[in-house]
Amino acid sequence: MAPHARAAVGVRLWPQRYAIARLLAVPDPFPTSPAGGPPIALIADHDEVSLVAPEEVVEAQGGLVERVGKGWRALTLDATFPLTTVGLLAVVSRALADVGIPLMVLSSYGTDHFLVPDETLGRALAALGQARLERFLPEE
Repeated sequence: MAPHARAAVGVRLWPQRYAIARLLAVPDPFPTSPAGGPPIALIADHDEVSLVAPEEVVEAQGGLVERVGKGWRALTLDATFPLTTVGLLAVVSRALADVGIPLMVLSSYGTDHFLVPDETLGRALAALGQARLERFLPEE
């Protein structure tokens, strides 16, 4: 019996340009996105507070922004991967590194989001399209 073919993993391109910012403090109120809207991440660790969001969301933080890098594009894998998935980020990272593209990764409970510089978007999409990410989907 021949193995069944898995559907390719779609890559969703968010239309907004993204910024990665270092903030002086956690914003109040916390920036949010409407249901189905673009991903937003706030990371507060022992040394800094970072916000990864569409540029207009970062700009709305005003004086809280200490440093900012603009001109990123966000891609979301249109698939749910178990938390126990091994190697997915390594394959994505290698596919983009092989064509000289920097990468910022954000993971949510069920999927992963990637930011790449706007000027590399076409090459990034082509590289991800060749990465065979469907092999990481759980068996049906």
